[in-house]
Amino acid sequence: MRFIVIAIFVMLATSQEFVEFYSAFSNADVGQLDGWTIQGQISKAQTDNFFTCSDAAVFGGPKAFGKGAIVTRQFQLPPHFQIKVQVEVWKFDAWDTQRQFFYLDNYLWETMWTGSDGTKRCATPAGGNVNSFSVDQTITHNHAALFIAFASSADKTADKMSWGIRKLKLSYLPCPAECGTCLGPDAIVCQMWVPVSSSWIKNIDADGWTAKGSSTVIKSSTCVGIPIIGGPGNFGNNVSIQKIFDKLVPHYRIKVIAQFWKIDNWDNDNAVLSIDNQEKWKQNVAQVEDKEFFICDKISPGGVDGTEKIINVNFETPHNYGAALVKWTSTIKKSSKQASWGIRQFQLYVAQCSSNCATCTGPSVEDCTACVSPYVLLDPEDGNGSGCVLKGDWEQVGQLMQIGKLLMVKMDQILQHNVENSNSLVVLIRLEKMLKSLENSIYLLIKELELHLKHGRLIIGMEKIILLKVDGLNVWQRTFGFGDPGLADICGGDGFENYAIVDFVIGHETPTLDLLISTTIGKNNDNASFALKGFKLYYEKPDACATLYTECNYTGKSFNMCEDLPNFQLAKYPSKIKSIQVPAGAKVILFDEMDYNGKTIEYTENQKCIEEYQYKFLQTNQQSYVLTANN
Repeated sequence: MRFIVIAIFVMLATSQEFVEFYSAFSNADVGQLDGWTIQGQISKAQTDNFFTCSDAAVFGGPKAFGKGAIVTRQFQLPPHFQIKVQVEVWKFDAWDTQRQFFYLDNYLWETMWTGSDGTKRCATPAGGNVNSFSVDQTITHNHAALFIAFASSADKTADKMSWGIRKLKLSYLPCPAECGTCLGPDAIVCQMWVPVSSSWIKNIDADGWTAKGSSTVIKSSTCVGIPIIGGPGNFGNNVSIQKIFDKLVPHYRIKVIAQFWKIDNWDNDNAVLSIDNQEKWKQNVAQVEDKEFFICDKISPGGVDGTEKIINVNFETPHNYGAALVKWTSTIKKSSKQASWGIRQFQLYVAQCSSNCATCTGPSVEDCTACVSPYVLLDPEDGNGSGCVLKGDWEQVGQLMQIGKLLMVKMDQILQHNVENSNSLVVLIRLEKMLKSLENSIYLLIKELELHLKHGRLIIGMEKIILLKVDGLNVWQRTFGFGDPGLADICGGDGFENYAIVDFVIGHETPTLDLLISTTIGKNNDNASFALKGFKLYYEKPDACATLYTECNYTGKSFNMCEDLPNFQLAKYPSKIKSIQVPAGAKVILFDEMDYNGKTIEYTENQKCIEEYQYKFLQTNQQSYVLTANN
């Protein structure tokens, strides 16, 4: 069962559809140029930005993009975690190992062209070869804005050496609806992050930040049409910018997402981020870096033609103060005309504590270390934290019974707490009798979870949610409302009822479990209520594991064997076995043929140093493995 569920989750994650948010340049319509910044083209005529080659309309080409040409555009995006770019890249005429490239924020794609690449598929001013191919790349990306820049290292004018693109398409994979930022499709690992503030995504202004050092004014600059805070002539040596973010909600971690621009001639200097005057993140930039290109104009007078590097920052660290001081700086020693830095797309998030927590160490309800009034800690003596409950509203319930490999919790009673004029009803079940040796996964079955609505006391159409949390993380929810399938007068009287069957498996590894069942009813139990029927909770025992070592005395390389293995060599484990640790009550059986055939050696207790004749067998013949109960 567990493997089937995992397989389904993987299938859902990998089959998520990309959402297209931009496409252009499949024809020569000049209206497609809106929003693009074009620098260094030969002709200023809009129509000359397109070149037709064998009926293919190319953006760029011999009348437009050669030495020094660069085209850019930026986009605003909803929360997402991947970007896909699809585009045709074209080269025209006599290239000599120069490169064509594009940036997607900090991601750089490049290719090298020569004059012999391609064929004479259409007439060009220089009469050279033409070549093209399609690019289809997917990158990790979760910033709120995206810029794309197309350029080259061409060293001749466009009539002698040029490039272009066509059929550009950009798409993203969205975050779960519950998340403001994410690294993947799983809501459970991102829903705790709540946004605090953002700067320099849509508008480029001071936004409450202050500058200190050799510059005390927040200034902006533009690089290839992309506005940034700082940049050439603004942020150089001995400059920092900072801002205090206060009135933070109770939280246990803080996350900074931003884009740091290194501009011109750095010399093994560091980009630095500090939080509360403690250095938390830095990145060194060498004097010569791979995959850097000239994409920003030099400042005059006194500027230099240096290269640029774009660093996407996604950093998090423990934090639980009510305010945070965020500071950016660098260790460069040169003036801002020779080496500088800038910031774009700043976002600040905190990982919020569970409801009713004043301070916490994690997202679970049992991670609270202090509670908001009138709640109190469930176990004040536990230094690692515990849940917050109303005083007197908690009691231990449940009884463990072993049934084969499973342990069953039989519920003798459930404490239901009804809150007048509140937006929630809570059933809190805390199980503290789980033994560490039984940790692996839990199986929860509620045959019927029922919501009872008094029709005359609720606004028609108002939806109510029943939510299940395990250790503070959402594991199941269902929305109920009038008009839903199954809503009927099941119990008799003046109300309506509906129910849902809850049946799921989740991984679990801690010695305690908090199951929280709540609703958004917002009425007392005379007007609306919910109930449970047929509650069952199972714990699955983990399989015991034997540990095999390549040297005596349980030393050398080791590997755990937790399940039967029909082909030992196929798993690429070392053939040399000199000592074995056997779990209590188990038996290790090694076969000299695959699929559990042939001669065997059995061990029911630890082997500190295997005897010579047995070692010879193990070294040359073992082919399959069984771990079984010692009957």
